[in-house]
Amino acid sequence: MAETPPHTDRKSQIPMKLKDVGEFGFIDRIAPYGITRPARVVKGIGDDCAVMEFDGPDYLLVTTDLLVERIHFQLDWGWPELMGAKSLAIQLSDIAACGGRPLDAFISLAVPDRVDVEWLDRFYRGITEYGRAFQVNVLGGDTTSSKSDLIINVAVTGQVPRDQVMFRHTAKPGDALILTGAIGDSAAGCHLLQYSISLPGEIREPLIMAHLAPRAHVKEGRLLASSGSCTAAIDISDGLSSDLGHICDESKLGAVVHADALPRSEPLLEAAARIGSDPLHWMLNGGEDYVLLAAVRPEGLDAVKALLEAEGCAIHVIGMLVEGNDIILKRADGTEAPLPRGGWDHFRQEP
Repeated sequence: MAETPPHTDRKSQIPMKLKDVGEFGFIDRIAPYGITRPARVVKGIGDDCAVMEFDGPDYLLVTTDLLVERIHFQLDWGWPELMGAKSLAIQLSDIAACGGRPLDAFISLAVPDRVDVEWLDRFYRGITEYGRAFQVNVLGGDTTSSKSDLIINVAVTGQVPRDQVMFRHTAKPGDALILTGAIGDSAAGCHLLQYSISLPGEIREPLIMAHLAPRAHVKEGRLLASSGSCTAAIDISDGLSSDLGHICDESKLGAVVHADALPRSEPLLEAAARIGSDPLHWMLNGGEDYVLLAAVRPEGLDAVKALLEAEGCAIHVIGMLVEGNDIILKRADGTEAPLPRGGWDHFRQEP
């Protein structure tokens, strides 16, 4: 009997599309194909960074990501320096989620003819200026033409002490769930930009800048990693509901999240009230905040709070990890319900 063609539904014999399996289902499908030389590979597909052994006391971290015009950004939403800085910041956020220190960046671009050299000069200026604060070099990359959209790929290396690296699969029942900053602002800012919504500047501008100019929580990541009490971490790129789900899946745990404990900004609440939106939707499902979500041993929580606060960093306890596989959202009125994973999935959602 003939074999079923790859990537085909065996029952229907109809070739599946990426929207049928989703971004993370696709990652699960390709993960077994990735490693042909396992020596020195500590962690491959499935975490914020690939983690590899190399000579010395540290692990090598590597991360890469794509930004595609009209999917991730619009050229007319901000100036080129902001786009350059954000392109690097979101990669440094992956390094931060593993507790690492960033090292070097490699930038590849597919450039349509309508994007001029001056725009590219300013884009690279933004990357360089943002990277300078973290002593990140830009060591190379590639450029090619594009028939339609601008496509940006950034790869970044980093390093982390072997006994401090943070993964997604190492959380334990009873660990406290903490965030290193407010969530939902980026999604709110994106909404305001997408629908050209006008609000007073003191409300609109912080939200828009949260989307266009996120800050990588590298300092917070290093502090959590060095504390000895952080058991797992991830950055909030796809949304709390989705990214918490990754920690729970990898660690084979469930979670309880307290809605009233989620950190939120005043501009977020004001914007939601004025346009009739639910701020909790942005906070749970919006993504692109690039704060860190971490699991912390309960006996070390007070020390971790003191450590981060002494360095001027925020920490917010939002819930805890539990036995099982359910993620429950508890509201202030005492009601609770399963928390659906409503974060961003590139192949199952329209941009």
